[in-house]
Amino acid sequence: MNSTSDNHDARPSRHSRPLRSVRSATFAALLVALLFSGTSMWLFESKRIQNQRQSVAELTRQVSYEIQEQLNRSLSATYALAAVIRQENGDLINFQQLAREMLQLYPGVSTLMIAPGGVISQAVPLKGNERAIGHNILTDPRRNKEALLALHTRRLTLAGPFLLVQGGEAVVGRLPVYLTDPRGEQVFWGFSIALIRIPVFLKEVGVKRIAGNDCNFEISRLDPDRGHRVAFFTAGAPLSNPINQKIEIPNGEWTLSVEPVGGWYQPRVIAVEVALVLLFSALVALAVHRLAQQPLLMQQMVDERTRELSEANLALKAEVKDRELAQEALVASEHKLRAICAALTDAILIVNAEGRYLEIASTSSGRLYRPASMVGKTVHDIFPREKADFFLSTIGEALGTGRTVSVDYSLVLDGEEVWFAANVSPFAADTVVWAAQDITERKVAEAEQQRLEQQLLHAQKLESLGVLAGGIAHDFNNILMAIIGNADLALMRLGENSPVVKNLQQIEQAAARAADLTRQMLAYSGRGKFVVEAVDLNRLLTEMLHLLEVSISKKARLRLELATNLPPIEVDVTQLHQVVMNLVINASEAIGDQSGEIAVKTGILPAEHPSFKEGWFAENLVPGPYVLLEVSDTGCGMDAETLSRIFDPFFTTKFTGRGLGMAAVLGIVRGHHGAIKVLSEPGQGSVFRVVLPASVKLVSGDGLELGDQAWCGEGRVLLVDDEQTVREVASEMLEELGFCPILATDGREALERFGSEPGLRCVILDLTMPQMSGEECFQELRRLDPAVPVFLSSGYSEQEIAPRFSGCGLAGFIQKPYSLTALREQLKKLG
Repeated sequence: MNSTSDNHDARPSRHSRPLRSVRSATFAALLVALLFSGTSMWLFESKRIQNQRQSVAELTRQVSYEIQEQLNRSLSATYALAAVIRQENGDLINFQQLAREMLQLYPGVSTLMIAPGGVISQAVPLKGNERAIGHNILTDPRRNKEALLALHTRRLTLAGPFLLVQGGEAVVGRLPVYLTDPRGEQVFWGFSIALIRIPVFLKEVGVKRIAGNDCNFEISRLDPDRGHRVAFFTAGAPLSNPINQKIEIPNGEWTLSVEPVGGWYQPRVIAVEVALVLLFSALVALAVHRLAQQPLLMQQMVDERTRELSEANLALKAEVKDRELAQEALVASEHKLRAICAALTDAILIVNAEGRYLEIASTSSGRLYRPASMVGKTVHDIFPREKADFFLSTIGEALGTGRTVSVDYSLVLDGEEVWFAANVSPFAADTVVWAAQDITERKVAEAEQQRLEQQLLHAQKLESLGVLAGGIAHDFNNILMAIIGNADLALMRLGENSPVVKNLQQIEQAAARAADLTRQMLAYSGRGKFVVEAVDLNRLLTEMLHLLEVSISKKARLRLELATNLPPIEVDVTQLHQVVMNLVINASEAIGDQSGEIAVKTGILPAEHPSFKEGWFAENLVPGPYVLLEVSDTGCGMDAETLSRIFDPFFTTKFTGRGLGMAAVLGIVRGHHGAIKVLSEPGQGSVFRVVLPASVKLVSGDGLELGDQAWCGEGRVLLVDDEQTVREVASEMLEELGFCPILATDGREALERFGSEPGLRCVILDLTMPQMSGEECFQELRRLDPAVPVFLSSGYSEQEIAPRFSGCGLAGFIQKPYSLTALREQLKKLG
């Protein structure tokens, strides 16, 4: 009885020991898995946060650099505006147009302002900034700190961000502008101001890239009054542990702070990672548990595998049936694909690595590729060697890289150049699919756009040089005024037998040549003084024939081909002489020492003529007939580079310093509302075509009215000019004519003298002056005494100045530099 009892108790004990081993192994595996996966998670999370901080720091540095660069570019608008103010000596008449152009050049700037004496007088755009006009920034207790700092340092300062009086938050850059007075001292003029609205500026910079990277950010500054940092632009939630980057600005700094959305430690991510650790540990423990129970589960696995094989057998039968259905669908799909290819306008070709056409899909356009004549042939059988090699290299690149290659190429089809855009994609180991699309219309449009852009660039270059030439000529005229006037007075006061008469005459001749140069410069700028009259071009060329023949090479033959019934043209005869002489002499120089021919032709050309479509240097040609002047030669011709620079000032192919030349010709033609075109090739000669608007007026007569050299006036004349030399010589001229001159240096002094000197016969008023311009002074004089005669004097032409004073009762215009005779002819209008 005892033995039986012992065996019965031992059997449960033997079964319990393996079960306890399985449990112990499972628990140990769980602990090891938790330790391993937990450590891995901690290392991964630390590395992830480190990488994220580096990425956010790099993004912060890039964006802060872009903000600083864009802010510097935007604030440079104040320097450009200040330069224009100094150039115009504080008289910024065209500020509105200039500011609009500068706002296009500096997209970060919202508004440009000028503040003479610290008071904002103009703003562009005005809309939205009306409340700022008249605001004195030097007396504003909230903003005068930066303004006074700018005055003290004479450097740009940046104020803000703060709320504007006109509404909105912005920063304002103020640059003090100093002008040089007549004594050579620097005088504070006012401020050039660039207003940068914060939201618009940051949109230009692209700061929202930070938000696109799932980050919160803010931009702050150090409050100069309270000494603590203030955020003026934020996006997203408040920051707790951000990445900070300094942004250097004038007289201060900004700080860009960035932090990921949700912070560096994201609870959701950590929760997922903890869940993965627990899941992994549980799976490991489960796997160990299953392995420990493997002998018990083996039989179950055999049974399960048998069941799976049975199910797989059934699935295989179903797959065979599916393959049969797929084969049928594939045949139907092939028929559908061929139908789609037949409807395409693009060409689809199958080509092997040797360049042999294996298949060409029929398309709705037979113009592209012809399958019947190409399938089975290679590219060398069909195309020239250079084109065939190009096709083979493209196929090789696609097969070698295993990627699609895109190329553009042209073919000559039916005598016409056709452009294609092709995508070449690998189809098999040694086969590609070549899909080509006709892009001829797009190529033609791109070429036309490029041509128009080059033409616009050349016109802008000529316009800039024209402005420079006009400005130099204007200042040069004041110098010539003193030379010509003093020489004229000296000759009148000396006897004919005086030994210095010859020297004075030489001075007059030299000054006349200099005046001719200024006329050329004004002509080039399109603002020359034209004495316009109706002229018969055929008659002018006939009269110039002898002068032209003696001016050209002896080996060059001059031939006139004049059209009959040629309408007159309204031109300045002297300027047109210069155009003809320049064109004929240039043609003679192109022929050189060889024998050749120069042909001068005239004719009529309507504005809608096909030749007007391209190649002309013109501005706003109006509809109507044009008179054609063509000068051609059989000389050496010009290459494309020379043609592109032929109208540049002082450009020549002979030697340095020839003068304005063709630049003056272009200015004269444009000034007469005409156009010019040049055709030339090396070794083929050149053709210059000039067209001028035809006129319905009758041709002017030849008689000239001589002035009364003995005429003298009387009374007091107010002479206003900012140039001392001009005032001195013009004063002596007035005294010579019997008048008593009263002098004023600018518009304000002129108004003071006018009010204190009653009974003035007239006023001679310079147009361009500091303090107050001639135009503003003229308006004030009209307000004080509408009956007083006012003569305007300027280095620019009457045709340019007169429209601004049309209907205002201007007594006359005196072109600088003027002589005593010219002054007498104008003042004789006083009676």
